[in-house]
Amino acid sequence: MAATPSPEPVSRQSSAMEHWAIASKLAGQGRWADAASHLQAAVVLEPNNGAMWSDLGAMRQSHGDLGAAAAAYEQSLALAPQNAGTIANYSFLLVQQGRAGQAIEVLEAVLRSGTATALNWSAAGHAYRSLGDEANAVSAFRQALALAPSDLEGRQNLALALRAAARFAEAEEVVRGWIGVDARNPEAWHQLGMVEQAVGRMDQAIAALIRSVELAPEPSRHSSLLLALQYAENVDSDVLLRAHQQWDVMNAGAIAPLPPRVVAMDGDRPLRIGFVSSQFGLHPVGFLALRAIECLNRTRCEVVCYAGRSAEDDYTRLFRAAADLWRVTTQLSAEQLAQQIRADDIDILIDLMGHTSPSLMAFAYRPAPLQVSWLGYVGTTGMRAMDCLLADAHHVRPGEEVHYVEQVLRMPHGYVCYGPPDDAAEVNPLPALRNGYVTFGCFNNPAKFSPGILQAWAEILKRVPQSQLLLKYFGLDDAAMQRRSRDAFATANVAPERIVFEGGADHAEMLASYGRVDVALDTQPYSGGLTTCEALWMGVPVITYPGKTFAGRHSVSHMVNSGVEMCVAGAGAAVGVRDVSGKRIGGAPGAGLLPAGGVGCAFIAENRTGYVERAVDWAGRLDELALIRATLREQMRSSPLCDAQKFAEDFLRVLREAWLQRVGAGRS
Repeated sequence: MAATPSPEPVSRQSSAMEHWAIASKLAGQGRWADAASHLQAAVVLEPNNGAMWSDLGAMRQSHGDLGAAAAAYEQSLALAPQNAGTIANYSFLLVQQGRAGQAIEVLEAVLRSGTATALNWSAAGHAYRSLGDEANAVSAFRQALALAPSDLEGRQNLALALRAAARFAEAEEVVRGWIGVDARNPEAWHQLGMVEQAVGRMDQAIAALIRSVELAPEPSRHSSLLLALQYAENVDSDVLLRAHQQWDVMNAGAIAPLPPRVVAMDGDRPLRIGFVSSQFGLHPVGFLALRAIECLNRTRCEVVCYAGRSAEDDYTRLFRAAADLWRVTTQLSAEQLAQQIRADDIDILIDLMGHTSPSLMAFAYRPAPLQVSWLGYVGTTGMRAMDCLLADAHHVRPGEEVHYVEQVLRMPHGYVCYGPPDDAAEVNPLPALRNGYVTFGCFNNPAKFSPGILQAWAEILKRVPQSQLLLKYFGLDDAAMQRRSRDAFATANVAPERIVFEGGADHAEMLASYGRVDVALDTQPYSGGLTTCEALWMGVPVITYPGKTFAGRHSVSHMVNSGVEMCVAGAGAAVGVRDVSGKRIGGAPGAGLLPAGGVGCAFIAENRTGYVERAVDWAGRLDELALIRATLREQMRSSPLCDAQKFAEDFLRVLREAWLQRVGAGRS
């Protein structure tokens, strides 16, 4: 056990300057609490020294005491209101506290004065990013880099802001310039990989991310590589399993679990369930988890949310209201988060982010008796400390458990519950009946536009004369983002005017855009998740087929559990579209709604060839598409996909059974 550092010796007559010097030495050793104590003594002796108050704020901030840090900065600025360094640090603190608008107000005078430092402009850039003002963020980070061109962190900030603004060609230029001056910088290669992934160049993205990990193994950058592998056509479940296990060995293998705690075996007592996420807000987590959490029986469980975000939106406030205990964890390290979870006596800890968040590392400390991965990631985490993965029979089919480190827990229907938004437009009539041609659509992330799926789309357009394809996603109005897709269609001799590219929009406007789509086309090897639910809610069925991995099975699960699909067995079976009770909502008895010659499912094909055939066939069945469109929302509303109360009951039952099994086996 390491010895506790001895306090620095000071005499009773120590001056403020002596305390200040000792504090600087302690800060250099990372002993922020001790450093702050000395600076507190210094400002008592010399209360009108603005520089001392500023340093006290910085040391309180580094120690995570944000309230005391803000008070110290405010005192410093009262004494020296023009100090650019204090203004910058105080602004960074305000952004940390979710007060980005106030940070801009604090910075405004110095930014207008012409005396702003690179740090001031950088603080402004972070504040604008927190406010979602990407254009001003880019401008601020450019100013910062102009004042400090050798600052590599400045290049990183600008690249991140350009990516967030969907200005991918500019982001790539900045990152390649960064690599040009520092070719062994792992973060530069990481940022290049993220740019390549955003525009769908997955082979190049994976190569860059591998280089980043080779230069300096680090959990978050390594996790980015794992996520990129999910989009690659040549990667299967075995490859993913090995890659994720390697991440665990390299990043979590040396972490010692916290000492086990005594767990009461009373199977009837309420369980304390902790949810960990940095996306409790307007995010897929909000649409696919909120309603289930709201419906959990509070006589059977308590809900604790560990929120890795300080900013709030309407969905965040709903999550907060649904929680019995809400903890903001933005300032906690993974170990500190684990300690807090242990102190809260959590029985079941649920990760809602997987390899998309640094908070995953907290699970390596095993702070809870049962640890479960759900929703936020696509498949195994690779972590030996993660006990279970919540799935369903479509995402993990019987016999596929060998591809997962975790014990697979299957929900009886789907593994998520869709909570439709209140601001969705009404479903409009089938647009093809008005237009005279069919419009296919895909609103998925362009990183999912694999070469194989682009080839399938080109084949569909060639076989359905005059049809169009609407591709809509944040950044698709950027020429660099469009180029790869345009080239694929040009190679297949599909006229460019038949492809419509549109950028992002607010959520309600995006949903309304489905009013121009007749049939949605899914992506592979990473299928649509929330995107598929939203298309269905807007009356638009989705053509899909099951992929090789967990990520490729979302749409199949959602289509079946929405009730739009009615899978049948046996050759020549004819079915109509039915609701979940089996009641026919379309198609004459004996005629069916399956594509001509089809066996099995109306919209779910067996493979990519069948996917093309189904899309072509449905393009000629407009009356049936119109009927499906008119009835699909009401059908969904009563389906397992949207039945939050039943989902919550099943969710709690499955988790309690797993918890009893785990605790009963003595693994706490």
